[in-house]
Order: sequence, then structure tokens, then C-alpha cells
Amino acid sequence: MAKVRYTYHDPYLSMWQSAAAEIGRRHASIKQRMGTASARVSVQPLPDMMQAVDRIGDPAEVAKSIQPENAFKQHVSVSSALRAETKSSVATLGAIGRSIVGDCAELAAKFLWAEIKGDEAQSAIYSAQLKSAVCDPRWAECLTLYLEFKAAGGDIPYRANMDVVIDLGSKTKIAIIGDWGTGQDVAINLLQQVKACSPDLVIHLGDVYYSGTQDEMEHNFFDICQTVLGPSLPVYSLCGNHDMYSGGNGYYWLVDKLGQKASYFCLQNANWQFLAMDTGHNDHDPTTVDTNMTSLDPSEAAWHTNKIQKAGNRKTVLISHHQLFSPFSSVGSVGNVKHAWNPNLFDTFKTMLPQVTCWFWGHEHTLAIYDPYMGLQRGRCVGCSAVPVLMAEQSYAAAADLATYNNLPLPTWKDEIIAGNNGTDYNHAFAIMTLNGANATVDYYDVPILQAASKIDSEQF
Repeated sequence: MAKVRYTYHDPYLSMWQSAAAEIGRRHASIKQRMGTASARVSVQPLPDMMQAVDRIGDPAEVAKSIQPENAFKQHVSVSSALRAETKSSVATLGAIGRSIVGDCAELAAKFLWAEIKGDEAQSAIYSAQLKSAVCDPRWAECLTLYLEFKAAGGDIPYRANMDVVIDLGSKTKIAIIGDWGTGQDVAINLLQQVKACSPDLVIHLGDVYYSGTQDEMEHNFFDICQTVLGPSLPVYSLCGNHDMYSGGNGYYWLVDKLGQKASYFCLQNANWQFLAMDTGHNDHDPTTVDTNMTSLDPSEAAWHTNKIQKAGNRKTVLISHHQLFSPFSSVGSVGNVKHAWNPNLFDTFKTMLPQVTCWFWGHEHTLAIYDPYMGLQRGRCVGCSAVPVLMAEQSYAAAADLATYNNLPLPTWKDEIIAGNNGTDYNHAFAIMTLNGANATVDYYDVPILQAASKIDSEQF
């Protein structure tokens, strides 16, 4: 089976992946559906369904930069390739031939292209054809579920004016993972490596794939955490952009299951406070996702600044899904200018950055230990805990044409502390922060695909 993609930037593609994955789970065998939580975490979507969806997604992503008629030619070639490779589909669908599978995948691709381009008339035509075509009935189910997710996306159930302060008590060892919620074997393996470090709690920096539906929050996050970590180990999850693509109801279901009450909160003891922020709820709009510069809700921004101002002798650690800055790719645009830094987040915290001991973020699927920049002593990206990333897709190299704050040089990072690789794919990573009174140590772990973790660096502050 082709490798499943999790990196589609477009919310429409992510929602379609969510719908197909959920339909696949619904059609899993009775034995699978009646299994224990341990069995459920290893159940994958039916291969023929997700193979077709991924073949739709790749050319649809490419199609953004080429003419529509050429995009449709790519869809046709995808359909032909699919027809030649779906023997399992034929067995599953019985009398429905492999050409029908290909045709329906092509029809779905055209529907998604119309969605991505905002062509409502064409979208309606292809939607009607998908509902009435002689296809595998799961394609029509997928369309129905996709439309439900899309309809829910305009009203994010953000919980404003909350004051969630959680006492750390004697908890001193904190695991930090990012962009982890794929539900795949590599994610399960990484969490097992985290457990081997005996943390007192786990913080996830956000993104449960593909688009944060309740089905995904349960299967790709909650069930796995319960099975691997046990029901008594506290787990907290920040809000990422993928968590909001289907409207956010799934994410807030998870918030309540975890008992964290809100998408932002404070973990605190006598010496430390961890301020978790919600940068995801303002990055859910499909029409602006390519250029959006995320920001905090004004009431939440005031809450964070108040906590920093009243920190007293406590050291402050900020945690978020989105990054304050990046040398590798644009964090968003102002006008038509791509930025290496987020002015919205910077304006919220700029006068207080000298009081921030460290800021952990995810979003970019990489491990980066940044040198001091823009007044922040320690910026740390830990967004590579499960999503597959090919070396050919991403590199540790500064991007060109990014605007920087006050025309500063781009941020620099420690070359010796980066994600390893197997020659084609990057490894995954996580961090363990151990508190010792007013001091702390952070250990960074590299995790080759489906292998044991190894510590690659430690820092103290």
C-alpha cells in the first residue's frame, strides 16, 4: 500500500482524508470493531479507499501551480494508474470493476479541485454525480461526511475568558511531543519510547490528523494514549490548525475527555509556569490557509500577559502549536510579503520575551534548536513526532525571500541537534523536560522509524 500522506496543507484535502478514513473504519470487520482498545489502535483504514484518496491528493496539491486543464490530465493519469493497481478493490467490491474505482476517484478529484478553487457551480455538479454514480457506495458516504465537516467549519466553539490553572504538584518530568496524532504505527512507537522515559505528564503541541474530527480524536489520540500510557498519566493537547479544519467539535470533545477544560491553560508550581496557548482556532479558514498569519484571541492574549506579569519568582515556558519564527518557510503573509516571523504573536509577547525561559512550538515537522533571536533566548521546534517527512520534501536550509523583523538575518539553529534520517525519511523526535527546583534539564530524543529512541542532546537552564 502506498504511504499515507498527512502533510496536505489544504483543509479541503484534509477533510476529505478524514471522511475517507472514518468510512474505512466504519466498514472494518466486525472482529476489528468489537476489539479491545489495544486492538483498535492498530486498525487502519481499508487500503483501497485511502490509496485512492492519496492519489487524489498529490496531483490536487500540484494542481495549484498549473492550469486546470493540465490538472485534469493528471487526474486522468492517476485514475489509469489506480485502475491497474486495485486488485484488492475488485475483491472488495465484487461486481464493481476496477475501472469504476478509478473513475470514481477521478470524479472525487474533480470535485475537490472545484472546492479548492472555490467554483461552487462545478462543485455542485460533481457532488451530484458522486452521489448518483455507479460507484463503490463508500464514495457517496465519504462525500456526505465531508460536507458535514465542511458545514461545521465556520463556527469554532472557542472557549473565551477561561482561567485554567493546573497545579503540577510533585510532577517534575514533562514529555513534549508535536504533530503526533496520526494514529499510525510510528506514532504508537514514539509514544512507547516516551513512556520508557517515565514522564509524569505529556504535552502534545497540537494537530490530530487529518482534520480533527471526533472519530480521529478518539482513534488517533485518546485510545492510543489510554492504551500506551495508561488512564492515570495526565495528557494535555494544544490546538493546531488541523484540529480545527472540521469545525473544532472533535478537539473540544478531546479537551473534555482529558479534563483540561479549555484550549489554553497554565501548568504551575512554586518555581515554574507553563503557559499553553491556542494559536489554532484562527488558522482554520480554507480560504486563507496559504497566507494566514495566526493570532491569539484578545482575551486570551491578555490572560497570558497577566500570568507573565504576575509570575513572581516563577520561570515561564510558553508552549504553542504555531511558531514565533522560522528560517525554513513562511509562517504567513502580510499583503503579498512572506514572513519569517509572526508579528501578531510577537506583538503580544515582545516586551516580555526577556522573562520567557523557553518557548516550545510545533507546526513545522522538524526538530530545531534555535539560537537567541528577536529577544527570545530559547525557541524550540518539536513538530516531528509522527508525520512522515521525506528528505526530498524538506531540508535544513534557510529559505529565500522571507521578510524578517527589522531586516535581521534569518534565525540560526544548532546543526548538530537535528532530526536524523535513514537516507530517504527523517526520523521523529520528542523532548523530556525535568524540573529540579528553579532549574531544569531538557533532553532531546531521536526516534528512527519504528525503532528505539536515543538521546541526542541535553540543555540546562
